[in-house]
Amino acid sequence: MYYDVQKSAERIRNLRTSNNLTQNEAAEKMGFSFSGYRKLEGGWNGGSVDSLMQVAEFYHVSLDYLVYGEKPEYISSLLNGLTEKQKCIVLSNMANLVENLKEYQ
Repeated sequence: MYYDVQKSAERIRNLRTSNNLTQNEAAEKMGFSFSGYRKLEGGWNGGSVDSLMQVAEFYHVSLDYLVYGEKPEYISSLLNGLTEKQKCIVLSNMANLVENLKEYQ
């Protein structure tokens, strides 16, 4: 495996656009300069670990997803240590939340 800067940049761009943010808004919210964020998203520079951690934390995805493109397992990781009954409650609430959010789009 290796770090494909262009594909990582594409994933970051897709995360931003799916959250209806401009590059300037995303940069501001994450504490990047506009030019630094633009370079990261444009694939001109590979992101430092610190920068990629900021992006991953902001979008609630894993570093593996940003760097390698592996599917984010964020929700699954939140369920670790819960009983089956607790997992069902969390997933049911998540499903209801998603359905309610769809009504307000």
